Amino acid sequence: MTLPDSDDTIVAISTPPGYGGIGVIRISGKQAFTVANAIIDTTVNVIDAKSHTIHHGYVRGAQTGTITDEVLVALFRAPNSYTGEDVIEISAHGNPQILKQIVGLAIDSGARPAAAGEFTMRAFLSGRIDLVQAESVADLIAAESAAFQQAALYQLSGKLSAYIGTIRSQLLDIGALFEAYTDFPEEHIPQQQQAELLAKLDDVTASLSRLASSYRHGEIIRAGIQVPIVGPPNAGKSSLFNAILAEERAIVTDIPGTTRDTISEKIDIEGIAVRFVDTAGLREAADQIEAAGVERSRREIDAANLLITIFDIANTSAAEIMSWLRKMPGKAVICVLNKIDLVPKSTLDTYTTALAFHYPVLVSATTLAGVDTVVARIASVIRDSIPISSANVNILTNQRHLVAVQNAILSLTEARAKLEQGESFELMAFDLRQATNSLEEILGKITNDDLLAEIFSRFCIGK
Repeated sequence: MTLPDSDDTIVAISTPPGYGGIGVIRISGKQAFTVANAIIDTTVNVIDAKSHTIHHGYVRGAQTGTITDEVLVALFRAPNSYTGEDVIEISAHGNPQILKQIVGLAIDSGARPAAAGEFTMRAFLSGRIDLVQAESVADLIAAESAAFQQAALYQLSGKLSAYIGTIRSQLLDIGALFEAYTDFPEEHIPQQQQAELLAKLDDVTASLSRLASSYRHGEIIRAGIQVPIVGPPNAGKSSLFNAILAEERAIVTDIPGTTRDTISEKIDIEGIAVRFVDTAGLREAADQIEAAGVERSRREIDAANLLITIFDIANTSAAEIMSWLRKMPGKAVICVLNKIDLVPKSTLDTYTTALAFHYPVLVSATTLAGVDTVVARIASVIRDSIPISSANVNILTNQRHLVAVQNAILSLTEARAKLEQGESFELMAFDLRQATNSLEEILGKITNDDLLAEIFSRFCIGK
């Protein structure tokens, strides 16, 4: 795949679509100042103005001279800009028509429309940021939770890259020793030096293994967790769903089988995006539509990180609840006993004793009693699942990085086995180069046009 021409001067709206108090147009490239000077009247000549200054002005059509908008123009000269090139940022009124007109004037004056993610790609290609930092820009924009936001900021700061770079340097040092021995293929490595090399390989492999293991937490930080609310019909699933969200999101009636399709909403708990899913009651379906809803409920259960099982204790025996819970897949389950406002305390005591192993939460989705306890229980599960902060920790949240780290570990394992078996130093040096290359792929020191095009196509236009 061919990348966009980096010699062109590009332009795009950088603020989100729609109306707002302000809209920003970004221009980047060798002719950025010339393009801006052609369409903006200011009290200074833009081409001669100092970097990192802001000027008041008016955007005018070059042909008609008609004023399009009153603007502020920020100037950033290479290499001290977001892209590492000359950059102009025009702050205009946030009317989509005005912003489109300004972009059109810039195009008429020599710029071309920017491709998705092209500004950040230019920052990467100019060496201002590495590929981990570039990907973290998209993550920061898309983050739906505080934890993912903090993880993206950490990666954008370059700290994860620095950690990977340190491991890469260790690999280069070990690889240099192997390369040196390739000049003397007939010599055997002294036993003490072999032990030292094995120890160094083990240390690096351990560091990479910890990094790979962090992805289990990183995936939760990135994607959040899915929590279906499941149970028999008319147990109060939709009522609990609405109570947790504090809004009437799902239809609630006394008729069993009211919920025919899944409904989902996300909220932030402990910094993690938690997607609650209201599901159809699990029973033998009365018709094809209900059957489709029940099948979707089962799919949600299969994909869940955590299940909330809810039961109407006014109409369900403890034995029936136990039977239900035994049928649940091997996932974390929060057992909720609903409609506690309809039964006496003695009944509650009987149920909590019978179901003590499942630590049931007593709830009235109608009066909201116990709903906070359900949320607190979910928060506890999240804290147990992610026992580390995402703000100041080297943690993988990107599957591309995980695959590269796993490849590096595999190469190091091969090198270690060959060293123990006394095989060719040339083969060991090759394995070390492969491991190093895997880490360099993460940082973007080794890359190709197809990979870059795939990564930056995920960005929005204007970033």
